[in-house]
Amino acid sequence: MADPSPAAGFEPRPIRTASAAQQIADQIRVSILSGELAAGHRLPSEVDLAEEYGVSRGTVRETMKILAAAQLVQPARGATGGTFVRHPDPDVLATTLAETLALWSHTGSTTLGEVDDARAWIEEGCVRRAAVVRDEDDLAAIRAAVEALEPPPAALDDILAIDLDFHVAVSRAAHNAVLELAMRAVHLVRPYTNTVLMELLDYALIAAQHRGIFEGIEARDPDRAAAALGVHLSYLVEHRDRALAERPAIDVPLATLRAEAHPAVEQARARILRGDR
Repeated sequence: MADPSPAAGFEPRPIRTASAAQQIADQIRVSILSGELAAGHRLPSEVDLAEEYGVSRGTVRETMKILAAAQLVQPARGATGGTFVRHPDPDVLATTLAETLALWSHTGSTTLGEVDDARAWIEEGCVRRAAVVRDEDDLAAIRAAVEALEPPPAALDDILAIDLDFHVAVSRAAHNAVLELAMRAVHLVRPYTNTVLMELLDYALIAAQHRGIFEGIEARDPDRAAAALGVHLSYLVEHRDRALAERPAIDVPLATLRAEAHPAVEQARARILRGDR
C-alpha cells in the first residue's frame, strides 16, 4: 500500500506564468520573425495596443522595453513618430549568439575534447571553402596574421592575439555566415582551452603550420589546405594530451579551465566580439 504521508523534502513552489507584457512581446516577436511585420512598420499606438490586448498602458510600455532590448523595435519622436519595427544588425546578432554559445559551453557539461572535435570539423569546412572562394582581401588578412608570427613575439598574450587573428581571417575567407558564426563561438572559448598547452608549444613551428594552411588557400587547393590544417590540429592535440597527462580531454569540463596562462584573455575575446578586422 502506498505511503499516504508527504514525501520528505518535498516543498511545492508557486506556479509562475509569463507576464502579460512578455506574452504580448512574444506575439509581436513571432510576427516580426515571420515577416508579417516588416522593418519600418509602425506599431499601433500605446493606447490602441492597451485596448486591443485588454491591458494597461504600463503593460504596453513594458512590452516595448522588452522588444527594444532585443533590438526589434525603435521609438521615434515627432509628428510622424511612433514605435517602428526594426531588424537587428546581423553582426550584432551573430556576436550575441556566439557569446551565448560560449557561455553555454562553460556552464554546462561541455568538455575540452568536445570543443576540439567540433573545431576540427568546422574549421576544415572553413579551410576547404576558403580555398575555393577567397578573394585578395582575404588573402591579405590571412597573410598579415601569418607574417606577424614570423618570428613569434616574446609575449604569450601577443601570440594568442595573432593566432586568433589568423584563424578568424580563415573563417571569414570562407564567406559563409553560418560557418563563421560557429567558428566565432569556438574562438570565444579557445583562449581558455589553450591554457592547458600554451607553455608547451613551439611557436616557430606553429608559424610554419599557419603558412602551410595559407599557401593551400592561396593556391586554391582545398585538399592541400585541409591537409595542412590536419597537421596543425594533430600537433595541438598531441601537446594537449601531454599537458593533461592521465586525464582524457573528453573528461575535462570547460568550466574547470581558467585563463591564468594569459592575463589578457579578455582582450582576446573582445577582439572577436568586436569583429576586429
